[in-house]
Amino acid sequence: MTQSPSAPPVTPARPGISPADLAVAIGITLVGVLLLLGTLKIPFGINAVVGPRVFPLIVSIGTMALGGLLTLNALRGDRAEPGLEEDTDPDAPINHVNPAVIMVGFLIGAFLLPSLGFVIGTAVMYFSVAYAFSERRYGLMTLVALIVALITYVLFTRGLGLTLPPGILKGIL
Repeated sequence: MTQSPSAPPVTPARPGISPADLAVAIGITLVGVLLLLGTLKIPFGINAVVGPRVFPLIVSIGTMALGGLLTLNALRGDRAEPGLEEDTDPDAPINHVNPAVIMVGFLIGAFLLPSLGFVIGTAVMYFSVAYAFSERRYGLMTLVALIVALITYVLFTRGLGLTLPPGILKGIL
């Protein structure tokens, strides 16, 4: 019995750099840098072994390290693989509209936060996320966004003792 010569194994071609993966990696690195810059503005504690900078410093350095590793992997051509439970096509075109809707909602909410208050500004942010996820029952979206923002405000101000801007709801909250 003679064996036929086998062909050499075919190695799959590298897919190249994924712009989406690279953008996420660089974004995570930039978030780490911004966290570090904010952490360095925190004043040192007095006679404290573990001061107020320690945990933000750990988080910012960890975020920068993660972003750096992801950037390196993205530049090598590695691609993020969807989870096994996800039914997605990694080569499908990216929809930039929904993230843009969320970002615009965040920016509008952040702009309104000082004048209208935390509840209204945060409700705008929640509303934009629901809209981006194709919810179109505007009355329900508004009601849920206001309720969740109000609960968040109460938990943060009364539960954690944080000071958040009440805005136009000053005296009511």
